[in-house]
Order: sequence, then structure tokens, then C-alpha cells
Amino acid sequence: MGVSLAAGELLGPIFGSITYGIYLVTFGIAMHRLLTTADTGEWKRRSQIKWVMVAVSCVLFVNGTLNITVAIITIFHAFVVYRGPGGPEHVFTHSSSWQTLTKSFNVPFQSLLGDAILIYRCWYLWNRNIFIVALPLLIWFANVAVAIRFLILLGQAAQGLIISTSVRPWVQAFWVMTICINIMTTSLIVLRIWMVERQNKSLGISENRPRSTLGRAMRNIIESGAIYTAASIFTLVTEALESNLTYPASGIEIHSVGITFNLILIRAARNIQRSAHPTVSVGFTQPRTMTSRVDANDIFAMSRIGKESDYNADRGPEAL
Repeated sequence: MGVSLAAGELLGPIFGSITYGIYLVTFGIAMHRLLTTADTGEWKRRSQIKWVMVAVSCVLFVNGTLNITVAIITIFHAFVVYRGPGGPEHVFTHSSSWQTLTKSFNVPFQSLLGDAILIYRCWYLWNRNIFIVALPLLIWFANVAVAIRFLILLGQAAQGLIISTSVRPWVQAFWVMTICINIMTTSLIVLRIWMVERQNKSLGISENRPRSTLGRAMRNIIESGAIYTAASIFTLVTEALESNLTYPASGIEIHSVGITFNLILIRAARNIQRSAHPTVSVGFTQPRTMTSRVDANDIFAMSRIGKESDYNADRGPEAL
């Protein structure tokens, strides 16, 4: 497509800054949900905080912030500082520069971490059944190998173009597998929630509302996952077309991971407030008829259908 390398590199931080601003807002709200109680807004006790989710949120934030910072530094160096031969494109085509390698590491790392969280959610929801997530997990490990190979080739390339002949096939393979993981895990999560919702209706214990809590949860997962998937597809298309628009596409992609992660936390917490912490009896036969009371807002508590346990409503957003 008719976009020069300099223009593509310049558009990267512009689009990246826009999505980063959205990400910052969602990050602040999500951290508030993780660290405070949904009903009173008071700080949670240490034992109540889901530190794994807090850590993941912080890692996504640091990695995304590093990427946009390095991108801005690179643009400033290319268009303002550098006065040598070749102009700005000389700066952009140096694979040995730490800016190029850092940005090229940030994007796949963010996607791999986001995919790992998706696989974890799917595994947890399906009663921690490793066979359910076996295929997405194998693809994820293959994607890690592809990302490593891509970075090695980029570091060895004479020019640091991520759309160069030697690097392009690996980048395309990475995004194809990322899209596959996203679609598979999102579908499995939605299927599991739908199965529980249908079971509730068959037993006559579903919520008397036009849209149940589980229905809102399904919509939350689908809409949030669609953001990430759309950004990945956009990046793959620009790579396949050998377009310099891959730079702004990458700027959007890296922050779409964090936005998706945060939106799920935020909207899950909102569902808790709407539902006033209800519990729903989930019936099943295994092999005898039993009932288990489960927090309707804790989507991933549904993974324990088959066991008689009580779940605290505060776990809702953090478990997601």
C-alpha cells in the first residue's frame, strides 16, 4: 500500500498514543476494582486482593508504556536529532538499534501474555481440565518459538524492517496463531457459560430478567475478545499486504490487549453491582441430583460445577 516507511513509523506513535490513552483510563478503573470493594469502595484487605491479576495488570501497563515511550523517542531521534545520510529512514532501518528491538519485543510479548491469560481463564472455567485447552496451549508454545525466531532474525537483518523478506513469514505466522488462540479460547469460554445458563433455565432457576447475569457475562467476553481479535486481524492484513501500515497497526494491537483485559474486569464488577451480589443455585446430575450455590457474577466459579462450595461475591472481577 502507498505509505512510505517514514509515514508509517510516524503514524505508529500517533495511533498508539490514542489507544494508549483509552488503555490508561481502563487501567485506572480496573485497578480500582481490583483493590477496592465493589459495594463500599473501601480498600480491600491483603488477603482479599487477587495479586496475580494485579501483577498481570501491572506487567501489561509497564510493557505498553515502554513501547509507546520508545516509539516516541525513535520518532524524535529520526526527525529531529539525526542529520546524517538517508534521513529518517536510515534510523528506522537499523535493526541493531535498541529502539527497534525493544518495540519488536514489546508487541509479541504483550500478545503472548494476553493469550496466556485467555487460556488460563478457559482452563479455570472448564473445571481446570487441561485437555480442553490442550490445542490452544500447544499453539501458544509454538507462538513463543515463532516470536523468538522472529526477534533473532530481526537482530541479524541488515535492515530492521519487520516487513522484510526474511522476517515477514514469521510475523504472519505469529499473528495467524494469535488469532486462532483468541477465537478458540473465547468460543470455549462462551460455550461454557452458555451451557450453565441453559442448565439453569432447564431447572427453572435462571434469573427473572430479560438478560441474566450469565448472559451479560457472555456478551462481555464476546465484545471484549472482538476488540483484540479485530486488532490482530488488522495487523495480519497489513503484514500480508506488505504495507508500512503495519506500524500503526502494531501500535493499536499492543494496547488492545490491555484494554480487553481491563474491560472484562470493569464490566464484571459492574455486573456485581447491578445484581446486588445474588447467588444462583446450579443443579446438575453427577451421578445423583445435587445443587450447588454459586455466585452468578463470578464467571470462573462456574468451573467448579460438580462440587458443593460457596463463593464470595468479591471474587467476581478478580477471577476474570
